[in-house]
Amino acid sequence: MPDPAEFDVLIAGAGIVGASVAWHLASAGLRVAVIDATGPAAAASGASDGAVSVASKKPGLMARLASESLLYTRELSTGGPLAGAFHARPSYVFGSGAVEMSALDALVSKLADLTGPVRVTADGPATLLPGLGGAVDRLVVLEGEGHMPGHKAVRAYLSRPGITTIWPAPIRAIASDSNGVTLDLGHRKLRGNTLVAALGTATLDLFPALPIQPRAGQLIVTDRGPVDALRGSLTAASYLVAKTGSGDQLPLPPVVIDPLTTGQYLIGSTREAHGRTDQVDFATLKSLLSRASQIWPALLNRRVIRTFAGVRAAVADGLPIVGAMPGQPRVLMATGFEGDGICLSAVIGREVALMVQGLAPQSHWAADLAALSPARFENTAQKGAA
Repeated sequence: MPDPAEFDVLIAGAGIVGASVAWHLASAGLRVAVIDATGPAAAASGASDGAVSVASKKPGLMARLASESLLYTRELSTGGPLAGAFHARPSYVFGSGAVEMSALDALVSKLADLTGPVRVTADGPATLLPGLGGAVDRLVVLEGEGHMPGHKAVRAYLSRPGITTIWPAPIRAIASDSNGVTLDLGHRKLRGNTLVAALGTATLDLFPALPIQPRAGQLIVTDRGPVDALRGSLTAASYLVAKTGSGDQLPLPPVVIDPLTTGQYLIGSTREAHGRTDQVDFATLKSLLSRASQIWPALLNRRVIRTFAGVRAAVADGLPIVGAMPGQPRVLMATGFEGDGICLSAVIGREVALMVQGLAPQSHWAADLAALSPARFENTAQKGAA
């Protein structure tokens, strides 16, 4: 077998987080190889609704990271790599009943505590949005969020010179030592000084000690037509409840209605504790469509042309895993974003690139990034191996 190829950094996974890391490292002059078992944006990044949303993030660390990443995404879209991928748009969050009213109160309070770009511009009855159905007790209108299709962002990031892309190339094994990391691809080996593992649900195959949990979401795509009346995503407050991890007994379906630039609607989405992408559930889809059409009656004039299930990589404690693996300083993780990768990809790409280069994050981010380290699972992993 020939000698391994030499790169400064190997990145496993061509989703939006891996692509962002690659762009930031190549921009710093490093030789980067991105390896994927299938191809770019082939999993969660390609199936995502593309929302760059602070409103949907948990209060505290995740909301702070999302707010910072939204600002940085805007910067990268102004003459940068995301110029053709990101655009600003409003967001609408609606609710009915006590549980959703409480979630809307929490949303307004969370955004008031942040000093970021997202703000509440209106809070009141359904009449704030012409075209909204009568099954809404309250609507919160937000300005400052945005939309970025994952496949567009990935393509933009990976087009930078200095990035070598390798796919389809499943990774058979990883061997790290004090000098670097070797990937065994079966037909060849790759050698790099550092590995960044941005593998999503495939993390389980190569790092089984990490508590990654596949979580499926069922989605619906309509045919094309005018969507101008809805300028941004329309999200049920129950979706926010589901994202906090307390959505086992949701009173109403956690529907999201997303108008796409193609003139289609993307409707979702559930959070199911399995990794099946080969089937959808008719009863679940019917429930989502029923509430969606009550909320946005224009959908009654559309046809469903596709239904599918996407899978997100979730983590047991609800936070992504970012940082060096204990005992393997040349292996850095960037995984477990559970649908938040689109929003967080810009700032995570920047910060992981700094880690790779041995540079410190901005001082006010140090504690937040340390909280995402895989070292937080070290004792659990050791107990599991015992």
